[in-house]
Amino acid sequence: MIFIYLLICSVLFSLNNLPNKLFSEEPFLRTKILETNSEILFQLNKNWILNGIKVTSSDSIFRLTRNENTILLYKADQKILTANDSLVFISNDDSATITIKDVPYGVGWWWEGKEDRIYEGKLCIYTNAQQMQIVVKLPLEQYLKGVIPYEIGNDAPLEALKAQAVAARSEAIMALTSGMYGADYYDLTADVECQVFSGNKKRNKMTDLAVDLTRSIILTENNHPINAYYASNCGGHSEIIQNVWPDRPDPETYSFAGADNEKKMNMNLSSEDKVREWILSDPDVFCNPKLNKNLPSWSKTNFRWTKSFSVDSISAILSNGVDNGLLRNIQVKKRGLSGRIIDARFIFEKDSFDVKGELNIRQLWQPSLRSACFFVKQDSNFFILKGAGWGHGVGMCQSGAITMAFNGNTFKSIIEHYYPGTDLTAIYPVQK
Repeated sequence: MIFIYLLICSVLFSLNNLPNKLFSEEPFLRTKILETNSEILFQLNKNWILNGIKVTSSDSIFRLTRNENTILLYKADQKILTANDSLVFISNDDSATITIKDVPYGVGWWWEGKEDRIYEGKLCIYTNAQQMQIVVKLPLEQYLKGVIPYEIGNDAPLEALKAQAVAARSEAIMALTSGMYGADYYDLTADVECQVFSGNKKRNKMTDLAVDLTRSIILTENNHPINAYYASNCGGHSEIIQNVWPDRPDPETYSFAGADNEKKMNMNLSSEDKVREWILSDPDVFCNPKLNKNLPSWSKTNFRWTKSFSVDSISAILSNGVDNGLLRNIQVKKRGLSGRIIDARFIFEKDSFDVKGELNIRQLWQPSLRSACFFVKQDSNFFILKGAGWGHGVGMCQSGAITMAFNGNTFKSIIEHYYPGTDLTAIYPVQK
């Protein structure tokens, strides 16, 4: 413990010597964790104050419902509180938590599900004639402690966790300052459209330590904060930002795409022959599980993947209820440098349509495809998709970061590899 304390003190000293403080103190973030028309069930740990009324913890299940713009709170079957438009949960006990039942996650993706999640901080419930929203307000660093274990895993090596903390903090600050994910009552969302925030359930000492050791640090380019994009497994080759988000700012750090290894050679996989050869190969890259045995199970299943569809099933999936007849061909019109499809034509018996954007192409399937880096084999009965990676491929490959950390690289080396030309900048003063 003494070593960890001294380590944190040393890091805090160095943080305060970084330039360009954006905030005079640690900022707060409001994160939307749930939006629903259904009732919400939860349990309280410790004592809470709800719109000025003290509610003590118990084994009881509390139930929230709404009636137009009115929020109704029940303990068991007894109504204990009615509130118009909003309801605020606060506690004077820093260890107080709320367990919310059946929180949905990964909506629209293959890992979609529900689980009970544990939250701390100030909780606000807002309602209107359509739905209820639950928003959690937390200091930036506490928010990040609910992000890191879900984004990269709570068993990743410390230097990878630290790199993830810097990237996630940068994303959070860009969301806060730009409003790109926000609305009236929140700054960010809690799922993959922004970055995954899931509360306290998977936190541990190492994930918390990674946040503490990088406190206040974000990535900047030319003294401006940047979105520090990251994805689970790049498939061995990164992608430039223009081929994924052509309408977003394009910092210089995302202007290059290359193989995920020390050489970072640009393979330019935009031709059909090259991408097919790449996907079928076993390249020497950081995110290849055959060459890097320490990669977690979630990475091992996504470096290379295969999906098979009957002609009938893929025709139904891609037609989305429209009678286009059977699918005849998927024509790739353009690929990015990583081989990800960014423009495609889907040709049916009765009609055809074009889709642009790697995410839009992935989301034609339900659940969505892991990556738009794939090629298609077809015969009279089946379409077989062979693909590489999980995610968009821009910025940090989380699988590659884990391998780099196991290989002895520091978080700064990992950042330099995935975000070349950026600076580490402290955004608010840190108490020693």
